[in-house]
Amino acid sequence: MSDTYSEYSLVTPVDPAMGSPGLACLSHLKECTLPSIDPNSTSAAAETMIRTLAIRKAAGPTRAFPQGLARIFASPSSTGVPTRQLVNGRQRTMGGKSFHTIPARLQATSQSNKQRKADTPADILYSVTEAPVAGSGTVANVTISNPKRLNSMDRDMVKKLTSTLRQLSQQPDIRCLVVQGATTTTKSPSFTSGANIFQMANISSYEEAEDFISGLHEACQAMRDIPVPTIAKINGLCLGGGLEFAAACDFRYATRTSTFSMPETKFGIPSVIEARLLANLIGWQKAKEMVYFARFYSAEDVEPWGLVDKSCKDVQELEEVVHEAVTTISSFGPKAMREQKALCQIWEESDLASGIEAGIHAYARMFQDGGSEPKHYMKAFTERKQ
Repeated sequence: MSDTYSEYSLVTPVDPAMGSPGLACLSHLKECTLPSIDPNSTSAAAETMIRTLAIRKAAGPTRAFPQGLARIFASPSSTGVPTRQLVNGRQRTMGGKSFHTIPARLQATSQSNKQRKADTPADILYSVTEAPVAGSGTVANVTISNPKRLNSMDRDMVKKLTSTLRQLSQQPDIRCLVVQGATTTTKSPSFTSGANIFQMANISSYEEAEDFISGLHEACQAMRDIPVPTIAKINGLCLGGGLEFAAACDFRYATRTSTFSMPETKFGIPSVIEARLLANLIGWQKAKEMVYFARFYSAEDVEPWGLVDKSCKDVQELEEVVHEAVTTISSFGPKAMREQKALCQIWEESDLASGIEAGIHAYARMFQDGGSEPKHYMKAFTERKQ
C-alpha cells in the first residue's frame, strides 16, 4: 500500500549545530508516492525515505520554514498504525531520532481526498457576503463549478445558473456581483469552457437545437438583467458560450495566461446569441476575426481591444484588482448605481435620442423622495468647501 501526496509535506532531521532545519527548496516537488513504512521503524530504509523527502532537491537554495503543522506520512504497518498523522509542534521522535515538523507549502492530499475532489458534482455555487469595509451592502459571488470538465456547462447547470442569477437580482442590498470558475482537477484553470460539447454533439433536430441555445441565452440575459455592476473574474479558459457569458458582464478582469476564443465555426456551428455583444465591446472587425477564424488569444492580446478591462500578472493581482473594483462600486450611492446600470443597458440597445431621454428620467428619479441619496453623498463635498 502507498499514500500519494498531490503536493508535499516536509520532515527533516534536527541539526543541533543549526538549531533549526536547513531545508532544500522543494518548489518543484509536486507529487510523490511513499511506500508503506512503520513510523516507529529504525530501519535504514525508513530513515532514508524521510531524509529523501526532506532533501529531494538538494542542489537548490536552502530556506527555513516557520514553526507550525506538518503531515507525517505514516502508511499502515503490520501492527495497524494509522495511515496518516497530523503533528503539532516543532519536534517529533520517530524511530529513536528527533525530527523537526515543518508546515507544508501546499496541503498534502491523500488518494481518497483526490478522488473525492474528482467526484465533485457539476453545480452552480453562490454566496452573499458583506461588502468590503469601505463599502456598504452586500456582494454576490457566483461560481461555475464543473472541475472535471473545465467548468463547461450542461443543460442543468445552465438552468441553475439562470435561476440563481434571477434570484440574486431580487435581493435589494446587493451592490455588486462577481462570477468566477471553480478550481479544476485538470492541469488547465478555467473560467468556463462554454456549453457542453458532448450534449451539443447529440442534438438532432431544429427544435432541440433551438431549446438548447435559448437556454444559454437566458443565462446570459439573466446576467445582463442583474441590476448592479457585474464582474467576470477570469483565470484560465474562457471559450465559446463562456466568453458570451463573460461579455454579458459589465467588467472582465483576467490573468495574463487566460485564453479567449470563439471556436464554434471550427466545430460546424456559428457563434450566436450574446456573441453579438462582442461588436459593442471590441468593434465589428475584431468581432468578425474572432468568430470567423476561431483563433485563441491571451488576455494581453485582447486587453487593447477592450475585451478585457485589465490583464493581471497572476491570481493574487487578479484578486486585488477585483477587490478594489468591488470596494469602489459598493462605496457609491446604491440607488444611483442601479439607475446607472439600467441606463447603460438602454444606451447599448437604443438610439441616441432615446438614450438621452432615458437619462433625463433617471436623473429626475433620484429626487422623487426629495433627493436623500444625492444630498447624503454630496454632503461630504459641500461641507468641505464651506
